[in-house]
This record gives sequence, C-alpha cells and structure tokens, in this order.
Amino acid sequence: MTVELSPDDQKKAEALVAAGRFESISDALHAGLKAIEEDDEWQDYARDRIAAGLEDIEAGRTKSAEEVLAMMRTFNQKKA
Repeated sequence: MTVELSPDDQKKAEALVAAGRFESISDALHAGLKAIEEDDEWQDYARDRIAAGLEDIEAGRTKSAEEVLAMMRTFNQKKA
C-alpha cells in the first residue's frame, strides 16, 4: 500500500523519526491510527456513561451537593 502525505505531514513524520520517537514513518502512522482508535473508544465510553447518568437523573437517582461533598470528604480522609 502506498500513502501520500502532504509536504507538511511528511516533514512532521520525518522529524519524529529523526528525533528517535519512531523507527519509521510507518510506525509513526501506525501510532496515529492507534491513537484515533483509542480516542473513538474513549468517546464511546463517555457517551455510555453520560447516557447512564442522564437515566439516573430521570429516575430520581441523584444526590444533593451536600451529600456529594460529604462523600468526598470521607474519601479524602481515608486516603490521608
């Protein structure tokens, strides 16, 4: 497979290889694709957690700010 990079992207990739960050331009591109995949997974996870939170709110499963602050204080005291 052949991939064409813009001159600017080519320079960036070459600089990453020259700096020793990657062994080849192919490795740099692989890392970029992996980062995109991980970002997609994180976004899916975040969407799922937000949806679950909204469902909790709609169902009345919430805590007041005072309750949350008390829970945080307790947590922090246990860590100390």
